[in-house]
Parts: sequence; structure tokens; C-alpha cells
Amino acid sequence: MPVISGNTSGSIRQVVANIPSEIVSFLLVNKTGGAISATVYIIEEGVSQVAIMPYQVSINANEAFESDTKILVLANRSIHLVVSGSCDYYFTIN
Repeated sequence: MPVISGNTSGSIRQVVANIPSEIVSFLLVNKTGGAISATVYIIEEGVSQVAIMPYQVSINANEAFESDTKILVLANRSIHLVVSGSCDYYFTIN
């Protein structure tokens, strides 16, 4: 399965290559010395955004947050990650 990965310290928007796709799992790894908050959204371009996580997640220093909730990503939608510090991200796509 393909993986979308990288690092951000603010926000990143990523279009999934094969539409429709399914996010099988994702992992967020805090790379800072303090706690950060993170929210993952699915964005419909020009219309709305829906949070995958129903609340902001706090991730302590050098810890990670993992989710294996399967999320369908339809056409004209993208993944939008917003974090308050440096964070590695890994989205496994099916």
C-alpha cells in the first residue's frame, strides 16, 4: 500500500493519487521538545472540511498518535493536517 509521508510544522494539504481512495491508517510523530496539538481533516475543495479526529489531539514530546480508522477519500477531496509544532506524518492509503 502506498504511504504519504513527510514533516510539517504548520499545515499541509495532500491530494490522494488514486481517487477514490481509503486511508487505512495514519501516524503522527511529535518531533519537538514540548506537546503539540494536531487535527486531521478531509477537505472538499471549495466547499467544506470534515475533521477525521473529532477533537484536537495533544501529542507529548517525542511521542506519537496512531489511528487505524478507515476513512474514504472521494474525488475532489484532500487530506489536510494542521499541527502546532514539528510533526512527521505517515498516511497509509489503499
